[in-house]
Amino acid sequence: MKRKKTALLLSTLAICSTMMVTANAESQSTELEYVLKNDPTYTVEIPAKITIAKDGSDMTIKASNVNYLDGQKVSVSIAGTDYFRNQMVLTNKETNTVMRYQIVKEDGTVIETTGTKDQANGVEVAAFTEDGEVNNKVLPVKLPSSKVGTYTGSITFDIGLVDAE
Repeated sequence: MKRKKTALLLSTLAICSTMMVTANAESQSTELEYVLKNDPTYTVEIPAKITIAKDGSDMTIKASNVNYLDGQKVSVSIAGTDYFRNQMVLTNKETNTVMRYQIVKEDGTVIETTGTKDQANGVEVAAFTEDGEVNNKVLPVKLPSSKVGTYTGSITFDIGLVDAE
């Protein structure tokens, strides 16, 4: 009989110790969340060529399919030019003379390079948060040394997403 009591006592202790562990065990959980977002989309059109008139010519930059920007804007800014130190200058190859040019934004802001400002790299010329167009004007700046002839040059733009202000 003593063996049965001892076995019963041991069985009871084993059950109680298991219960105590189970009763004292804590459970913790972690909530999970994932937000699936669409990647931003946009198409930007910049004129391939502009023949600048005496009183200036339009430089229309268009954006379409602008979607899912998530607090950002599509920014078009000057990356550089084909002239020394990225100056906004046209060159007459025949006479080896130069002529500066300006970009005048819709709000009247003038973008140009002069002796005090050597380059316009990073200057934004257009921004979009939806489909639309920006109509800037490109103007020649005739210098006293400018000679009759054809002046050419190129300007390169960066297009990308930046935080909207």
